Amino acid sequence: MRDLWRGISRDWTSGSEKPPPMPTPSDTFEATLPSALPGANFQAEVTVEWRGREPEAEAKIRAFVWDHLARWAAARRVTVASHLADLINARGVTETPVPQTCLVLTRLHVRIAVPAESLAVTTAWEVAERRATLEKQRRTDELHQLRWLRDEIFARPDMARMYWHLHHPADLRSMTDATFDQIAAQLGGDERVVSPQAEEDPISVLIGKFLAGLGADERRHLIGQLDRVFRSFDRTDLAGQLGDPHDRVGS
Repeated sequence: MRDLWRGISRDWTSGSEKPPPMPTPSDTFEATLPSALPGANFQAEVTVEWRGREPEAEAKIRAFVWDHLARWAAARRVTVASHLADLINARGVTETPVPQTCLVLTRLHVRIAVPAESLAVTTAWEVAERRATLEKQRRTDELHQLRWLRDEIFARPDMARMYWHLHHPADLRSMTDATFDQIAAQLGGDERVVSPQAEEDPISVLIGKFLAGLGADERRHLIGQLDRVFRSFDRTDLAGQLGDPHDRVGS
């Protein structure tokens, strides 16, 4: 009887044991990721783990992860590959549901390498950018220098003579040359450039169209109206510029 009880007890115990846990799905694959510069790509070794099972789960995980990594990489250059890997791996421990699936990404880890050709392309881009920046700065400085010479030096004969003397102290005779006056006259004779904003002011355009269509009597009537408007705003100075008072229409 005792042996029978022992046998039943063993059967009950063995039947209550939990089945071994299913292994966590995982995958490791290579991925080429674009960088911020065309022709310079990252090369990544990607390790992923996920939870959930459904048809083509591995392909869906790969597509989701590649899209996620590509968006991170596309904003950066290959010269910051190690920093990019640190950013991705720091976030890779957060569980992320895969859209339109029952899968959940539970781990993401990358190792990022930079091919020699990608580094060469990036270096060439950066050299070209530095040259363009220096050239732009050189042109800006030159333009400021020319404007300074035009407005502050050569537009004023006295300053132009002193500027010449500063750079040619032994040539005092040239300071009496009339050339300085001629240059100042030419620089000061240019018409003032009207700003694009003033040219495109819609109110000015409308007023111009309105005035262009008025006859002589209508213009005299308008002048009379403007006279009253200007004076009501205490702008007698403007009212006095409207023309001969005899041409205005009395109030």
